[in-house]
Amino acid sequence: MLRGRVSVIVFAVLAILSAAGLTHAEPARLSQVVYITRSKACGCSAERVKVADKVVSQVFSGPRQALVKRIDYDTDRQAAVPYIGQYRLIQLPALLFLDSQGHLLWSAIGDVEQKQVAQKLDQLGG
Repeated sequence: MLRGRVSVIVFAVLAILSAAGLTHAEPARLSQVVYITRSKACGCSAERVKVADKVVSQVFSGPRQALVKRIDYDTDRQAAVPYIGQYRLIQLPALLFLDSQGHLLWSAIGDVEQKQVAQKLDQLGG
């Protein structure tokens, strides 16, 4: 009798776990890209920002332009601070790929490389 109950419980747990696995089997889709930059950066930071600005402009052109939310930390700090806190950013520029719930799918912090950004964008369906 006990063995039968254990079998039913094990079966129920496996059914629940497999159902949960099916709901998470679908790959995450890119919903929004947040680009936090600095217009008043100096020194080596200014060079990184310049490169990242160019990459973002080139990769996110045409229809992809609608995906990007650009925030300048130096002119709109209030908009940047929630992202900096939530995603624990310690360096700018930062490029954040987010799903529809705001979960981080991928990020490029500091050094933003065009090939890598374009590859991740294609991979995540952007």
